[in-house]
Amino acid sequence: MIRVLYFSTAEAELVPADVDNIVSVAQECNAKFNITGALTFNGRNFCQVLEGEEKHIRVLLDNIAADSRHSGFKIIDEKQVTERHFADWSMLRVDGLDFSTVINAMNA
Repeated sequence: MIRVLYFSTAEAELVPADVDNIVSVAQECNAKFNITGALTFNGRNFCQVLEGEEKHIRVLLDNIAADSRHSGFKIIDEKQVTERHFADWSMLRVDGLDFSTVINAMNA
């Protein structure tokens, strides 16, 4: 199993309802593939951690990278893990300006 942290910049036209939709779709799709994680959006940037089987995470990352609602997609960190940090969340939405909840998961 792997845990991956990425960062990207939202397109200027993105509105809060778009982020709500992203989280809703992610929750549904991630549950099908046993992917867990958390997404933070500070009004301009996304920071997200994803956890799961590597083959599923790689497909998901390719889909995320191709999404036109953001740019500058960059994987910041990834590592092999044996336990999930966000085991109870197919996609937790973390509100606010502080990315520490998501970033600190890489140290778990």
